[in-house]
Amino acid sequence: MTLEAALLARVDNLLPAIAARASNADAQGAVADETIGELVDAGVFATLAPRIYGGTELSLHVFSSIVQKISAVSPSTGWVCAFLMGAAWRMLVFSEEAQREMYGGKNYLLGAGAAQPITGVEKVEGGYRLTGRTSWNSGASHAKWFSINGILKQESGPPDVMIFAVPRSQVTILDTWHILGMKGTASRDLEVNQVFVPNHRAARFLPALAGDSPGHAIHSNPMYHIPFIPFAMNEVLPVLVGTHRGAVQAYEARVRSRMGTFSGAKASDRVPMQIRLAHGLARAAMAEQMLDALVSQNMDARSDSKTPSSRAGIKLHASLVSTFCLDSVNELARGAGGDSFRDEADFQRYFRDINTVARHAFLDPETAGETFGKMMLNLPVADPLI
Repeated sequence: MTLEAALLARVDNLLPAIAARASNADAQGAVADETIGELVDAGVFATLAPRIYGGTELSLHVFSSIVQKISAVSPSTGWVCAFLMGAAWRMLVFSEEAQREMYGGKNYLLGAGAAQPITGVEKVEGGYRLTGRTSWNSGASHAKWFSINGILKQESGPPDVMIFAVPRSQVTILDTWHILGMKGTASRDLEVNQVFVPNHRAARFLPALAGDSPGHAIHSNPMYHIPFIPFAMNEVLPVLVGTHRGAVQAYEARVRSRMGTFSGAKASDRVPMQIRLAHGLARAAMAEQMLDALVSQNMDARSDSKTPSSRAGIKLHASLVSTFCLDSVNELARGAGGDSFRDEADFQRYFRDINTVARHAFLDPETAGETFGKMMLNLPVADPLI
């Protein structure tokens, strides 16, 4: 059995327990410590980690498969898993000294962070001093390191966007995660107050955006030279596609068990239910195929993905796949019946979760469409993430 096959088999073995804890993750606002421990023991968080740190350095296709599998049984757990796995790639933006510090002799690191920058950044002797608050730190309940974006004002010229690596002991995590869906992701606000960050744990954001950060250049695997946005799409989109699959499975289970309130007839005998199920299953397969193609595009056209137009195209494609999954689940919801929206029903969780995560700023089809359209028409583009 190959290393990839063995890892995916271990993930499959964990799925029943993850599914059983899905409702509790919502109730607690975080994925259970037990689940994170099991994922660590299975080697999941080492998937993208470089071999020089003991990681398995597997492909983005393997990463995507793992996230889809977990998201199909627990979207919140899939989301947290994606970002904690993805930290192995994202934290490579920093110097080799910082990378070794964060890995700390382990073959994985648990890192979280948010794109929203803070403005309280001051250059001081030997490093920087940070003060501010930032939102959407997915996986904050289990992260040991946080990447914090900050805007450094310059005496002359435009401000510089920086990234800083800060240990958990130096941040304050705030109880702010109260939301309709993706309740278990612990995407909480964090706050820093006069925190000193040494130079080796600071990096400029623009090189990472273009796939040219010095930290990533240390590693020869082309996977580590993908620009930031294509990689970010590889993180978030498998969650949407896996959640879509889980919603279809929950709908199918509902159709098989549902009886008409007044007629007592089996729902499975009704033609509209049959058609919705058939369409849902077909769309789930189509979404998986589109995602697989997008991951292949990112890997097979690494040099091309460094151009702004290519990055904008990848972002637009990802947003449209996300919309495809969202619309599919919402169509299923039209025929799911009122009982599907009880708290104990699986379908309502998928419905809430996909309607929440599809609104992620990276997946906004209007912003992505405007950016790509302007590029095609040679008009000025304002999207700072392209």
